[in-house]
Amino acid sequence: MNAAHHHDAPKLSRNQSAILSCLRNSGEPLSAYAILDRVRKSGISHPPTVYRALNDLMKKGMVHRLESRSAFVACGHGACDGKFAFAICRACDKVVEILLPEKDQALLLGLAPKEISPEQVTVEIAGLCEDCRPSRLA
Repeated sequence: MNAAHHHDAPKLSRNQSAILSCLRNSGEPLSAYAILDRVRKSGISHPPTVYRALNDLMKKGMVHRLESRSAFVACGHGACDGKFAFAICRACDKVVEILLPEKDQALLLGLAPKEISPEQVTVEIAGLCEDCRPSRLA
């Protein structure tokens, strides 16, 4: 089953649909309050409503949190199982989702010290995208 297909997508509430649509249309990571500002016209007016919908969408693998930005993005594959990393342009905030193979995920989880039982790994790579890198043809 290909995660890029949206046919098997779980049923979403009205609030979840509005927030997911907002993130898909934004083209950039958004904070919860930026999402709230954009979805007010659809009747969502309270921060807890946004956070609740975001949490549900993250559990479904349809939204990801960028820890370094305290922001959210829609899954680039429709929905995934949480084994991902991100490359983020530090100039324009473009985000590219990178699926992590099982062996890479296991390797990263294996880096945890014995005192900590790892549950998840968040990998964010910062750099400049093609559009923001200085041209080499100077």
